[in-house]
Parts: sequence; structure tokens; C-alpha cells
Amino acid sequence: GPIRERLNAVIPGYIVSDEYAAVRDKYFGEPVFWTRSRIIGTTVGAAAALALALATLAAIVFRTRARAAAAVSVVKEELETIFEAATSGIIAFDKDGTIVRINTRARHFLGGLSDRVPMDWPEKVKFLDAEDLTPLPIDKSPVARALAGEHLHGETNLMSRLTHKSHRYARVTSASVTHSDTNIHTVLVIEDVSEQEVVRQQVERASRLDALGQLTGGIAHDFNNLLATIQYSVELAHRQVTSKETQSLLEMALSSVSRGASLSRRLLAFARRQPGQARSHSVDQIRTDFLALVEPTIDKSIEITFDVERPDIWVYCDPGQLENALLNLVLNARDAIQRGGKGSEIRITARTLTDPGDNTKPPLTASAHAYRATALTQEQKEDRERSDNLVYRYVEFGVADDGPGMTDEVKRRAVDPFFSTKDSSSGTGLGLSIVYGFVQQAGGELRLYSDLGRGTTVQIMLPRGTPEGRRETPVPREAARRGSGEHVLVVEDELFLLDLIERSLTGLGYRVTTALNGDGAIQILNTGTRFDALITDIVMPGEIGGFELGARAREIDPDIGIIYMSGYTGYGEKQMGEVIAPILPKPCPEAKLAEQLRKTLESRSVAQEVVD
Repeated sequence: GPIRERLNAVIPGYIVSDEYAAVRDKYFGEPVFWTRSRIIGTTVGAAAALALALATLAAIVFRTRARAAAAVSVVKEELETIFEAATSGIIAFDKDGTIVRINTRARHFLGGLSDRVPMDWPEKVKFLDAEDLTPLPIDKSPVARALAGEHLHGETNLMSRLTHKSHRYARVTSASVTHSDTNIHTVLVIEDVSEQEVVRQQVERASRLDALGQLTGGIAHDFNNLLATIQYSVELAHRQVTSKETQSLLEMALSSVSRGASLSRRLLAFARRQPGQARSHSVDQIRTDFLALVEPTIDKSIEITFDVERPDIWVYCDPGQLENALLNLVLNARDAIQRGGKGSEIRITARTLTDPGDNTKPPLTASAHAYRATALTQEQKEDRERSDNLVYRYVEFGVADDGPGMTDEVKRRAVDPFFSTKDSSSGTGLGLSIVYGFVQQAGGELRLYSDLGRGTTVQIMLPRGTPEGRRETPVPREAARRGSGEHVLVVEDELFLLDLIERSLTGLGYRVTTALNGDGAIQILNTGTRFDALITDIVMPGEIGGFELGARAREIDPDIGIIYMSGYTGYGEKQMGEVIAPILPKPCPEAKLAEQLRKTLESRSVAQEVVD
């Protein structure tokens, strides 16, 4: 009873309680799928799936962008490789005229430009008037015109460079960039066409000289006839008159006729209308005869020497015309020394030279490091084509003075007939023209080297002869002596020649390092790199010349071998200063360069053994 009463009291309240409702729903209500745990689990799983999807998408985007970046990098690298490997100089400007991109070729062409971009156009690099070498006005400068929007289509201009004494001919092309996301506004393409331009000028010069030669030849012949008529008439009149005053006037007329005849002979020699009698003649005998002829005409204050490499050299040409050519060159040197008030020495040299077509000579440049005038006979050309192993040998006569030297303008016109730097009463301007005509006729070559303040050297190459009186036949090409891995530093400011010497010595088994001037060579030597030998040009741009470079190289390394090279032949031991070393004249055949290098290295080795 008490239990029932208690249950009756409790059960009605329990049935309406939340606890009973929960139990009832748990066991008898509709089942619930989305429980709290399941909702939480599902939410976590969905979040994880979303995160995975986002991660996967991000990975895909990253890989896609990475591949795109890699492709862009490859294309950029390829374009950069092409940009740097281009044989033309490429320069990009922004709209303000600042250089924002420049390739290595352009840097070299401008003279060794090393500034970082962006940079301004270097002030020392100017476009020049080819006639008087003065800078072009701003409005005519190719750079200014290109920046102004003008399209240049391969026009040729003469350029000065930063540290190089030689000017270069440049073919300039430009393009404006109008639609681009970059800041590039104008692109300038510069090609070095110096060699082609000088060849073109030589062909043009040769054509003019040939035409002028034909004209002067015809005029000279007619002039000779007139002079002969005047001479006979004056001589007849001289016999018939008795007045001393009249005879004196007629003698003056005869003297003028004689001067006119001399001028006519020189014109005919220039026109090559008086063929010489070529025969073989001993150079040693030419030396003796020429000194006897020229010494009385040279002032005692000027020293003249004539050095012959060996006594057994024979030259094949007209000896009278050779003597006349040497006399012209010596008198020109004498007049230059006296007129310029500088210098006291004229040096004549004669040496053998293998084929003046040897590829070790420097290129022809606008500044006339060398002026060539070659006229090989058809027989020579055929013999040369017949065998590369057979070459003609030549005799090179060099006339050098230590006078004031020539300007670039004078060098360019030096062989033009009637061009003279002397006053009108002391020169006709035919001296070098006659030498040029003689060399052409003899089948040789003429080169002229000169710089202001450093004197002038004129070299004429003539065929070598034999004691039997004939021209020497081609001989086997001399084999060059090889090296054995010695390290050689070569310093030369002419890029073309520097490249040829480097290739030649590398092919002969040497390790070669190059520099364009003395300053660059000193920087290399100061790095501590050891060199067995130094081959250096003498006249170079910059503050350090060849002789000073040799002295400073010996201070850094007392055992280094020294060899000088120069187109000038007037240097002696007194000009060398502290370091006396062999001088190889340019052009220098590979075999002779290799021979002198071996001698220098061997003498260095002997000296080291003695010290040890």
C-alpha cells in the first residue's frame, strides 16, 4: 500500500518530465540521423576536403606558373644569348635618351665601355665628319636623329671611341618602339664596317689615281713636245745673239725648260708611262750607293743610318726607280724634321718578308695605321692559288724618322698627287705619289705609319731577287716553332690583329691572355697571374705605352720575357729605356713571331738556370 501510494504520486510527474520525454523519444520516437557528433564530423570532413581541394588547386596553379616562368626564363636566356652573341652592337634607349640596354659587342665597339645601365651616351664617343674629323653637329648626329624619331637605314658614319686612337666606320640602323610595356623607346644597331669602307675608299682612290695617271701621262707627253720645241728654239736663238743681257734671259728660259722637263718626267713616272728595267740587285750594294748619294744632302744635325738584315738579300726591281723612291722618302723625312723643329734621326732598314698578303698584318682603319697599295701580277695570283704551301718572299725597305708625325687628314691624302704640306715654293706634292706608282708597277705594297709627336715610317715591299738576276721563285712556307703550354700576355689595341695573334699562338700550343692597352695589362699582371712572356704593341691608347709597360711588367715579375711589336721602325735602345728587348716590325709573319717567342723563352730559361 505505501509503495503504491508513493508510485501514484511520482509517476504522473515523471511522465510529463523532460527526462521521460527523452527516454520515450530515444526508445519509441523517430530515429535522428544528423546527430551532433555526425554534424561535427561531417563539418570537419567537409572542411578537410575543401582544404585539400584548395591545396590541390594551388599546387596546380603553382606548377602551371612555375612551368610558365621556366619557359619565360628559357626564352629570356635564349634572347639574352642571342643579344650578347650578335655580331652587331645593339643599344636600347628610353624616351629621355638614356641607355637602358647594351650588348657586349656595342661596349667593345664604343671603346671598352664598362658603365652599368642605365647610363648616358659617353661624351667621348662622337660621330665625325669624314673630311676634317670634326664632330658632327647635334642635329646631324645619328643618335640624336634616331631619338628624334628618324628611321636610319644603314647609313655609314665615322666614329671616335673612348680609349682607342683609331676611329672606326659604323653602319647605323635605328627603329622606334611605339607599342611596348617596357621603357624602351629607340633601338640603335651599329655594325663595324671599317675594313669594307677602307677597301671601298681604296678602290675609289685607285680608280681616281688611274684616271689621273692616264690624264697626266697624256698631258706630260704633249708638254714634253712643247718643251722640246721651246728648248730647240731658245738654243738656236742663244747661238745667234751676242748681247750678254739677251743671252742671260735665254739662259733663264732654258733653266725653266729644264725644270719643266724634270716635272714632266715625274708626271710620267706617276702615270707609269715610263716602265722600268727590272733586274735583281744586291741590297747591300744599294745601301752603299744610296748612302753615298744622300749623305751630302742631309744636314749634319740629322743622323742617317741604313741597316740591312743580312748581306745576302737581293731585290728584284728597277734599281734607279728604287733609289729615286728611297731618296723621295728620305728628303720628305728630312723636311718634316726641319719644318717641325722636332727629331734628329732618319733610319732606313731592309729586311726579308714572307708574302705581304700574310694574315698577321692589322686591318686598314680610318686613322691609317697602315695604307696599303697592292698590285700583284696575274702570275703571282696564279702561283698563290696553285699552292698554299708556296709563298713569295719580299724585301721590305722602311724609312723612319722621329719627326713631328702626321695628322689623320694628312695620312689619308699622303699619296694623292699634288698634295703637299710644304709651301708652294718647296714642293710639288708628287714625291709619295711617285713612290706609290713605282711600288704598284713593281708588284709590291706600300704602308704608311704615323702619329703626331711620334714620327713617321713608310714601308715599301718589293719582290725578292736572286744573284742570277731573276725574281725569286716561290719557296715553301716556313714552319712555325711550337710552344709547350707557356702562358703569354698579348697587348694590342687593334681588335682584329689581337684576335689573329691570339688564334695563332693558341694554335701553336701557348696559353694566351689578351689586353687592349697598357692599363688593362697592368691590372691583369697585378692579379698575381704568372706569365712566361709579354708581347706588346708600343704605341697604344691610355697612359701606359709599350716601353713603360715592359718596365712595369719587369718590376712585377723580373723573369718575364718581353717582346715589342710596332709598325714604326725608328725605335732604338735609347727609346726603350729600362727594358731592352727585341722589336718585331709589323706585319710579322707567324713563323717569325713564333721564332722570336721561342728565343725569348729559351733565353729566359737559361737566365733562370744561371741564377739557380
